[in-house]
Amino acid sequence: MTERGLRRAWARAQLLGERPRTRRDVAAVAAAVGGIQAQDLTTAGLSIRARSGASRLSDVMSAVEAGEVVVTWTLRGTRHLHARDDVAWMVRLLGPVFNRPGRRAEQLGIAGRTGSRAVAALREALADGPLDRDQVRQLLAPVGVDPSGQAVVHVIGRAALEGALHVVPGRPERYAPLELEDEAGPQTGAAAAAELARRHLAGFGPATPDDFRAWSGLGAGAVREAWATIEPELAQLGTGRWVLADHLEGTRSAARRTAPPRLLGGFDALLLGRADRSALVAPEHARKVNPGGGMIKATVLVDGRVVGTWTGGRRTPVQIEPFQPFDTSALDEEAAAVSAFLRP
Repeated sequence: MTERGLRRAWARAQLLGERPRTRRDVAAVAAAVGGIQAQDLTTAGLSIRARSGASRLSDVMSAVEAGEVVVTWTLRGTRHLHARDDVAWMVRLLGPVFNRPGRRAEQLGIAGRTGSRAVAALREALADGPLDRDQVRQLLAPVGVDPSGQAVVHVIGRAALEGALHVVPGRPERYAPLELEDEAGPQTGAAAAAELARRHLAGFGPATPDDFRAWSGLGAGAVREAWATIEPELAQLGTGRWVLADHLEGTRSAARRTAPPRLLGGFDALLLGRADRSALVAPEHARKVNPGGGMIKATVLVDGRVVGTWTGGRRTPVQIEPFQPFDTSALDEEAAAVSAFLRP
């Protein structure tokens, strides 16, 4: 498979390869790609838009309000938007990995018993209903935590990774108890890690164990064990990458078809699922996409390759900043759709 074919296959796996776009609901998209990073729900919504028939940001917000999708901390210890049925088993698997108080927790005074008291106080208060961040802050001083800095954010994140809460988007943002049925997901750590590996390969294949590790944040040992568990279900390509065996024919077919142009939101899943992004973004342009500090800009995708970044869409027209000259008229329809999606 050529590098171009590989990018086309990735676009297909990420639900970015169809022309016209298949209509999917928000939960179906979130499940298919294993979750959408969601520090900001507008940015997450743009990733949903590129993969679905969602025409307005309100479509995404309605899915959150209806409980079809849930915002909480999971992959890599960061906030993600997940299909409801995926949350419990992912938190059960990933929470212990990222909920180990480290040096930053010690600096903020929320390591050890102090942090445990803070989370316990938060759990107790949530029993009376959702809380905003200021209300959480007021809980901390009585249990010995300085509420003036970043401690409140870390306590909220720790509580989420313990399965105590999820995010209720809005102004102000609030936090509510996480009450989910978890019978739908795998019940053991090993089974959950294997299922997560399947999800990664379904949404990011062809892929490598290193890609899975970069996307999930799991340790090397857990990644090796999960990959070994599902190895009988895999097919290896000549690229040194693997796909789920029942996706092999679709992958080969996608590699022969031009992928349609797309405008992707910042922190898009397509880029977050790779240990090495050089096949997607030419190395000389990498800093234009990832300028530092963990930032990943909104990108322009043409035939599966990132060829520029973009801004605007809400109050100003979409402005494309190409890495090199090309005819941007093929993106006019996408730009109009983005502006309509973001319009109040």
